[in-house]
Amino acid sequence: MLQLTYPGVYTQELPSGVRTVAGAPTSVALFVGPTRSGIDRRPILCLNFGDFERSFGGLSATSSLSHSVLHFFANGGGQAFVIRLPAKNAVAAKSSLLQAGVNQPSVTLTALSSGAASNSIFVAVDPFEIGAQPFSSSPDTKRFNLTITDAVTGRVERFANLTTAAGNARTADLVVKDPDTGSKLVTLTLDGLDKAAPQATGSVYAIGTPPTAGNFGADVKLLLSIARRKADGTDDAANSISDLDVTVFANGAAKPASPLELVTRLVSALNDVLRAQPATAAKLGGATVEGAVFEGGKFLRLQLSPPTAAAGPERFHDATITIKDPAGGATSFRTTYGITDTAVGPSRYQLGAKYTNSQVTGDVAGVSGDADGQPDSAAFKTAISDLGTPDPFFNLLCLPDLVRPSTTDPKVPRHTNLAAAYAEAARVCGNKFAFLIVDPPPDVVDVGSAAAWKSTKIGFASPHAGAWFPNIRVDNPLEPGAIMSHPPSGAIAGVIARTDSRVGVWQAPAGTDATIAGVYGPAAELSDEEQGLLNPIAVNVIRRFPIYQTVAFGSRTVDGANALGSEWKYIPVRRTASFILRSLSESLRWAVHKPNGEDLWAQLRVSCTAFMQGLFRQGAFKGTSPRQAYFVACDASTTTQDDIDQGVVNIVIGFSPLKPAEFVVISLRQIVQPAA
Repeated sequence: MLQLTYPGVYTQELPSGVRTVAGAPTSVALFVGPTRSGIDRRPILCLNFGDFERSFGGLSATSSLSHSVLHFFANGGGQAFVIRLPAKNAVAAKSSLLQAGVNQPSVTLTALSSGAASNSIFVAVDPFEIGAQPFSSSPDTKRFNLTITDAVTGRVERFANLTTAAGNARTADLVVKDPDTGSKLVTLTLDGLDKAAPQATGSVYAIGTPPTAGNFGADVKLLLSIARRKADGTDDAANSISDLDVTVFANGAAKPASPLELVTRLVSALNDVLRAQPATAAKLGGATVEGAVFEGGKFLRLQLSPPTAAAGPERFHDATITIKDPAGGATSFRTTYGITDTAVGPSRYQLGAKYTNSQVTGDVAGVSGDADGQPDSAAFKTAISDLGTPDPFFNLLCLPDLVRPSTTDPKVPRHTNLAAAYAEAARVCGNKFAFLIVDPPPDVVDVGSAAAWKSTKIGFASPHAGAWFPNIRVDNPLEPGAIMSHPPSGAIAGVIARTDSRVGVWQAPAGTDATIAGVYGPAAELSDEEQGLLNPIAVNVIRRFPIYQTVAFGSRTVDGANALGSEWKYIPVRRTASFILRSLSESLRWAVHKPNGEDLWAQLRVSCTAFMQGLFRQGAFKGTSPRQAYFVACDASTTTQDDIDQGVVNIVIGFSPLKPAEFVVISLRQIVQPAA
């Protein structure tokens, strides 16, 4: 409001009253089920299959979900959330790292991914010494850096300047466990609050004599030994190195000017010798030596670099480097700088592995759980119920592992009570304006079993779900040359996403344009007459036609049987309504707590009308004019005084939906020419 205090001209800007209603996304898929690796029970966004491989380890023989995600992106999908469910009886790898110099736990690291894949996580610890007074005589022993590597996905995470001190912005557990910026591989529990940081990994040595100016009067040498132990704790003598002669500084070379230069030259000399002796280096599988200086420059640390994939991560889980004087030599690296061992340890810790020294305790190896890699049936239903929370946002729900066959009988579902799980999923989708894609169980293999499944076994009614039959025949990339029958939900979700992006949510994801890419055909070939038995009871059939190849050829909801007469018979009608509801509910939050009167009603009418008019111009509704296509009402006729007293404003919107042309009828007759 203007404050009129002096004579003159006052100016002000008035809002137009038009607030844009943005269309909500319509084709974000959500996959729930087991994966090879990844964070348990946390939705992770994937924008392509490469993202899925990095987050969940790629394809797996025990995960139908992994193949369905591949089919989703191959058929035009753009965004997918994945929630990993661990296998029944699966255990996550865990290790407790002891405090430096004290036989007490400092931190406990537990893999976020349950299963044997969690045994491939490696952690390295090095002290942190950067501050106002570098190379101080009293370093902060509570600070450390943490590097985490996943050998399965290749993901590397580094958290610098962590501390065990309480109430600090860099307190280790707060930083690593942060859901947004923290680790995607492990969770950290701080056992030694305000105690010393974890013992550094690698072999640690004290520098007794600081570098001085000048040149060396003789070669400065050392004997290098790298002792390795296997993952089971036994010595790996065949792949260890003993007494390797190394010249660190040649006669006449300039002396290092700093501890950092000293260690840099040492590391360079070690690696030069390894490169010059391929047979010796081969024992290390291509690994190299790396170093670091810390604690005021008084110590150096040497460790092996991460191993090559060919060597296997277990080969380097425990390796120490020993420096000795050359036999009979008076001048060496060790004697020149007074090198003394202060601690000897592994190059890095393998989560869950046992060690012969005392730097790691409380180790628990990751266990894959049941051989088929599947979660418990109850865990599936619980995970589905948990989808009722605001996150994640999704439009399409796929549960391909829910219909996975038993390992003992390929015609029996692995999970029990499929109807209850799917009914819960449909309920959640109804509340979240989403759509459930139902896969056929393993015993549904022909027209008769498909009809019985839909009529007597599917077990729920919902316009927010659709059932497809049969499975699709696709390549199995894990077994080159093999073709397998696979649930179609991932591919169907991709077709829906592609249709939405090309036309709109009001277009049925079916017909000759709804081609399913990357398939050899449906698992069962159906004729027109056979589809004529399934279509009236609302089973969406996948067909193969000459020229058009394999296509989705049905667009009915679970409630779309002719006998039900539902107004939500067709998928595009239901999804269009869900799209409108979600778009308006998310874009009209600005109206909450506004004065409930004609000004608000007018703004709501303008915003909603503009949105509906935009859809009409795109061809989303039936009718040749806006009056025929839709209406928007928000006034005293929709909102009574009693509603106003209760804080309610009512907006009534109607639309005339476009329904798919399921049956194209061609009438032909002969023209009889009259006799001349």
